[in-house]
Amino acid sequence: MKEIDPWGNALVDYQKLFTQFGLQTLSPAMKKRFSSHRGFRRDIVFAHRGLESFIKTADDGKPVAVMTGIKPSNSFHLGSKLTAEELILLQKEFNAKAFYGIADLEAYADNGLPLEQSHEIAIDNVADLLALGLHEKNAFIYKQSRNAEVMRLAQLFAKRTTTATLEALYGKQNLGLYFSVLTQAGDILFPMLEENGGARAVVVPVGADQDPHIRLTRDLAAKFAAEKGFEPPSATYHKFFRALDGTTKMSKRDPQNILSLNDSEKEVKKKVSNALTGGRDTTEEQRKKGGQPEKCVVYELMQFHFYDDDKDLKDMKEDCTSGRLLCGECKLQRIAHINEYLKKHQEKKKAKLAKAEKIIETVSNPRS
Repeated sequence: MKEIDPWGNALVDYQKLFTQFGLQTLSPAMKKRFSSHRGFRRDIVFAHRGLESFIKTADDGKPVAVMTGIKPSNSFHLGSKLTAEELILLQKEFNAKAFYGIADLEAYADNGLPLEQSHEIAIDNVADLLALGLHEKNAFIYKQSRNAEVMRLAQLFAKRTTTATLEALYGKQNLGLYFSVLTQAGDILFPMLEENGGARAVVVPVGADQDPHIRLTRDLAAKFAAEKGFEPPSATYHKFFRALDGTTKMSKRDPQNILSLNDSEKEVKKKVSNALTGGRDTTEEQRKKGGQPEKCVVYELMQFHFYDDDKDLKDMKEDCTSGRLLCGECKLQRIAHINEYLKKHQEKKKAKLAKAEKIIETVSNPRS
């Protein structure tokens, strides 16, 4: 029976990932190396598999790659942003070639989206990726449905994978989702093919719920090591950002409880105004006891995404816990900050749309 659902909204027990599935904690040296990134400084990126081996390979001057992707089922939300920022960090830190897969086949298998519809969404997604800072000249962006090598790998992996194995990892799913899992394994190991430079260390930044994909791919890499020269991919894991109502992880399946990088000022104001806080039952009680930022989704918004300066986050927390600032006043301040961030991002994105369209049109019509 599956323990983690990569397609669901449920929050994951992080401790179980260490005790039952063997995730590794980040060492002090790793945290120091990536301290420029708020995710590593604040334990949002909290675990890894095989990262020390990846770092050593890169530091020895050998070529490395970082791989992730997106299911083009809607606009970039904050979870997509978090993964993209890690991709860009690792690309820059190690001069790693970035491989970015547009998982249009999974969007069809999981969401029923026709390829024509996901094509348009993919353009929008890639524009966000470029605006966030991807170095496109050291990147390879592709669609699953148009990448013959990825599909060949998925077919190859299918011959050595039983339905019992897939059911143990994912529970009972339709065959389309099972095949999308094998396709994702193809995505992850694709950078190691001879035409992409041969065996090289690959790191995959993922959310905690994606660990079944990493475990399956590491097993497949071992099975095909002699035949294909594959090495087990490394991975970093980040914690979930909760939906705005605090009940589940943020997911595209619930658009009213997510923030999108496309949201207007009006949408941000409405959504954040209704978000869960850590406020007390009465104004008097909150003035006396202070708020509870550990329960507050608005605090998480700033912690995970919108305050790069630790002092800004510390000041917000102190204003809350001291009772100096009530939740309504706090929300107004954060809404203004978020909208300023999104305004700048959307301006950058607008300038990247033509480039994104060209990239997606090119990968939709490969020469071979």
